Amino acid sequence: MYQNFQKALVVLGLATTLFTTSCSDDNNDPETPATVAENYVVMSGESKNPFSGYITSFGGTLPSGQISNIKTSSKQVLGSLGMRSIGKYFYKMANFQYETGVQKFSITASGEIKDEGFIACGKAILGSAQYTVVNETTGFYFDGDRGLLKIQKFNPSTMQRTGEIDLSTQLANNAIEYISVGQNCLMVKEGKLFANIHYGKSASKGFLDAVDDKIRFAVIDIATATFEKVTTFTTGTPQQVCWFTDNSMWDLGDDGALYFCTLGKVAGGASKILRIKAGATDIDTTWKLEMDDYKLNGCFVNVIAKGGKIYTRIPTESLKSDFSNLYGDIWSPTVIDINTKVATTISGIPVCEFKGNEEAMVEVDGKIHFLISNTSLGTNGVYKVEGTTGTQLFNLTQGGRIVGFGKSK
Repeated sequence: MYQNFQKALVVLGLATTLFTTSCSDDNNDPETPATVAENYVVMSGESKNPFSGYITSFGGTLPSGQISNIKTSSKQVLGSLGMRSIGKYFYKMANFQYETGVQKFSITASGEIKDEGFIACGKAILGSAQYTVVNETTGFYFDGDRGLLKIQKFNPSTMQRTGEIDLSTQLANNAIEYISVGQNCLMVKEGKLFANIHYGKSASKGFLDAVDDKIRFAVIDIATATFEKVTTFTTGTPQQVCWFTDNSMWDLGDDGALYFCTLGKVAGGASKILRIKAGATDIDTTWKLEMDDYKLNGCFVNVIAKGGKIYTRIPTESLKSDFSNLYGDIWSPTVIDINTKVATTISGIPVCEFKGNEEAMVEVDGKIHFLISNTSLGTNGVYKVEGTTGTQLFNLTQGGRIVGFGKSK
């Protein structure tokens, strides 16, 4: 199963060598106008390597209707696969030339995309440049070239590496071919860093190669950068937690809990959403969402927790063993009650594709938004959710598939 899924994702290009050609010159001019406090930003891109696309600012006006994502102020980039908005800045796991690393950018007063710094990472290990930002001076990332059991530290203000947390002594296990920490998932809650520990195989280097049925996280105190413990959850089947993607498969809910996806056996069931509750540092063993309860042999690929609800996607059909329907228009936006676990399909939003989690979900202006691309319907835009109903904000007419939407603030 894992081998078939690997082939499917390699077609998409998630495991390919990153390109080094630039589409446009980076703007590092110190005379660039000051950053604007609020900006709606849209990212779009092609679905084939090198994923060329555009990043465009729409200023303080929420985009609506039929819009083009190509403007004179747009930034043409490679590796257009998603982004995360954090405060007044945006981050992604590759620079504008699609070189692996942590990229930070902002929006100038004239609406241009400004390069705010880049920390290069090695490209030998998929997942390098996985990152999290704690505050203006503290961030963490994974760089396989610097050590599989080392978490790198950086300063988001200066975009400089500031050291590392070496967990080799605590996590080394000679009985396991391949162990990494933070390759798939780096989450922050209540002063603690939660870094996934992956047990895999040396040949595939963490790519859908889990060798046991344990989900593990190293728990690290951020203030002292010290290792505290490992928290573990037994899933019953080998599976991976989260994925190497700009649009993350985890969320810090408004209830203070961290929620995250496990991929299951992939076309073999057992995918889950798990959590670490507020005030806790262990994975909650009393609560879980099982994809097989909603669609047998499906897979959770998104999660946002808000207002006692889980927002996610559930496929309308089971994933086939050859993954021929993985990229199909089968992913249905859904809301699940956290306590009762009752799922409701969100009306007004069509089913969509799944291509490496580019069609993700984001919270903007306090509302949940789904990024929806459905080629057969000609839909390629963003939908806002109110309760269990969605309405389209805008539809892209130029620039490629919708892969990112956010707001600087």
